[in-house]
Amino acid sequence: MLEVKVDLLKNRLYITLGRIQKNRVKNAYEVVEKAAKKLASGFTCVTRIIDARDIDQNDIDEIIRIQMMLADLGMSKAIRVGVENGKLLLKQVGKGTEYIATDAATLDKAEQMLDNWEKTTRCNEDKPWK
Repeated sequence: MLEVKVDLLKNRLYITLGRIQKNRVKNAYEVVEKAAKKLASGFTCVTRIIDARDIDQNDIDEIIRIQMMLADLGMSKAIRVGVENGKLLLKQVGKGTEYIATDAATLDKAEQMLDNWEKTTRCNEDKPWK
């Protein structure tokens, strides 16, 4: 299961990963890319991992490809929420990316962390998406 949403007002991408059947990540790249291209550079992302079982090397390669694409499109910060093994997987495969990624215990906490980060790091910058 893959769900991708965009909040244009917050300039934020939301990705939810449910149970992924083997080799089912492959069309996720196009779905995530289409959504991310709607956002301005500097966008943030909440990735919610519900279940990370059954991920194989092909899926990991595709996840790396997605993470690199998001970095290339200008994602500035990501927060991971959900099952610990899924957060660990994304942390391990995303070591080479150019954006900041951290973990949160809940979706509400992730939102709060990103909102606070936006206030403190961008308080003097113009936000092109507002």
